[in-house]
Amino acid sequence: MAGIGVFAEITANGADEALGSLITAAKTVTDVSGEEITVIAAGPDIEKYKEAFSFQGVSKVVLCDLPGVSFVQTDVIAKDLADVIEKSGFSAVLVPATHTARALFARIAMKLNIGMTADCTSLRTEVVDGKTVIHQIKPSFGAQIMVDCDIIGQPQIITMKTDDYEPAALGGTPSVEVLRPETSGSAITVNGFEEISSANSLHDAKIVVCAGKGAMADDNFQLIQQYAEKIGAAVAGTRPMADNGWIPFSSQVGQSGTVIRPDVCITFGVSGAIQFTEGIKGDPVIIAVNSDPHAAIFGFADYAVVADMHDVLTELLK
Repeated sequence: MAGIGVFAEITANGADEALGSLITAAKTVTDVSGEEITVIAAGPDIEKYKEAFSFQGVSKVVLCDLPGVSFVQTDVIAKDLADVIEKSGFSAVLVPATHTARALFARIAMKLNIGMTADCTSLRTEVVDGKTVIHQIKPSFGAQIMVDCDIIGQPQIITMKTDDYEPAALGGTPSVEVLRPETSGSAITVNGFEEISSANSLHDAKIVVCAGKGAMADDNFQLIQQYAEKIGAAVAGTRPMADNGWIPFSSQVGQSGTVIRPDVCITFGVSGAIQFTEGIKGDPVIIAVNSDPHAAIFGFADYAVVADMHDVLTELLK
């Protein structure tokens, strides 16, 4: 099993939707290296997901069936996946940059004593002296600069934010291998799961209303919520809004928060720092309301409204 490994994360909602984009990222490597792509996954009743892993360009799927093990019991899963990776001969393993996957592969990296980069946004592959080198590009210093990372040794673990990659198409016919390792007890006790509806609505929302730091004054945020309800929009916000408890962190849009792809995004009191704008992908219509005529958000927006948000919202609610 040499080549590029791609981790398929399983959650309470099934197979993670980032897998298709990870496959596309892996293809940018294999197009240069000539390697094959193998999808690896682990969890209870894992075989029922095998069709969801059959993307075009995938040569093999390796499934670790772990009855009774929750996807958040990363201590158990790490042991079994580390064995698979160690025996595989992978040159690299691509992993979605989710909290659970990063926690899982941090354990795997420690077990195998291998390198791991976090939150990469793109890959650049070249052949140097007959060897394939994967450069991992990631933002740093608050997204003010982009860093080109190389990991010494193999396999390399690369966690990725895949918003810039279109998902690969299903319809492939990879071979499937199911492993049933003996599992030990987990030190992690799972008492249950609670669905955070705001996070789900943000991912699928066609219209998103985003509140910036200016919304903390007076009753501005209450008006924003009323306006969002009136037009059937999801409510989101910037990092200061989350840090100060006005919105849950799952509703924070930006590089360190949730990435959205709406048709329309309306911002109130958002300054427009790159940490925020990097969280808006696709080609939405951006309408920005800010009292500062020099706000950076106006350079990002399609429509700029220089006005006090309270006045604008009051009129909109009429």
